[in-house]
Amino acid sequence: MKCNIQEPNSGKMNKSVESQNAGKMNQSVKSHNTGLIGKLASINRIGLITLMIIAMLTSMVYASTGMQRGDIVRFFNSADVAEGEIIDGDVVSIIGGANINGEVRGDVVTIIGNTKISDTASVEGDIVNIIGNVENFGESDSVINIIGSLALGGNTNGDVVQIVGNTELVSGAVVHGDLVSFLGGFENLNGQILGQEITVISFLPDFINRLLPGEYPPLPIILILVIMFSVLAHVFAFIFGSIIVTIFSDQFTSMSESVKEDPGRKFGMGVLLYLVLQVAIVTVGITIIGIPLLLFLIPLSIFIQFIGNLIVKIGIGRKMAKNFDREYGLVGELFIGTLIYLLLDILVAGKPVTFILKFFGMGELAARALDRKEPARVQQPQE
Repeated sequence: MKCNIQEPNSGKMNKSVESQNAGKMNQSVKSHNTGLIGKLASINRIGLITLMIIAMLTSMVYASTGMQRGDIVRFFNSADVAEGEIIDGDVVSIIGGANINGEVRGDVVTIIGNTKISDTASVEGDIVNIIGNVENFGESDSVINIIGSLALGGNTNGDVVQIVGNTELVSGAVVHGDLVSFLGGFENLNGQILGQEITVISFLPDFINRLLPGEYPPLPIILILVIMFSVLAHVFAFIFGSIIVTIFSDQFTSMSESVKEDPGRKFGMGVLLYLVLQVAIVTVGITIIGIPLLLFLIPLSIFIQFIGNLIVKIGIGRKMAKNFDREYGLVGELFIGTLIYLLLDILVAGKPVTFILKFFGMGELAARALDRKEPARVQQPQE
């Protein structure tokens, strides 16, 4: 008969062995996890360092090839584009100026300020400058400058239009389109014009350039130009108006006499007629179907306002002639009224006066259209 007798210490020994084995396994698992976490952390560090290196290399390449931005708009400040810089849009400066040494993939527009395009610059769009000087020694499409001097020394792929001021084409400059100069001189210093050269009225350039020596044009040149264009506008209006009043002399004689009768009613009807025309133009203009009607409404509005001014001018001239016991006829009275209108237009405070005066003449037109009386009925004698 066999008996299995276990010693008391055998259970403890087994437990110690099991605990030792479990401890070793836990330590191995922990060491394995620690190694895995360490490897992952090192991989993350390597990846982060790699991304930093890539970012640094990308920024270095980006800086070497040039920075790229969108549109630039500056008010009372200069719009500058550095060499190597790329503007994926337009550059606009209002009362500031523009200095372009890089690439502009849009237009460059400057209002009251100078525009300078260096020989390292390129402008894919147009260069437009209003009241200021332009120096274009780079590459561009068309160049338009109004009031100021223009110097071309680069490659212009489109047309060049200069209004009021000198134009200078230096050696190496090429204009692939036409060059038009209005109220300014033109000097070609071995440049090339592949299109036509058109110069209209070139007696004013030196006078203009003496008034535009600095960074910004002074106020006198603007006032002189306003006066000059006002004179031209009134001269053409007088010539055209003389033809009309000569053809329709009876009608204008009658209307210029009756325009002073019931002035309040005439003024109100003129304002109403003006507003109706403007509302009709806006209403028709916002609809695609009505756009062709603008070709009729806009000239009609301009013509009615022109006739209204003619009536008032003749009425003023007739009143002045009567004060001096004179008779000048319709054309002479129109001439006197035109001179008074011109003096009022030259004065800044007189411009609203001429704008208001036309409402009386327009009201006279409206009153004539509404007050057409039927022929008087012959009364039968009572029996």
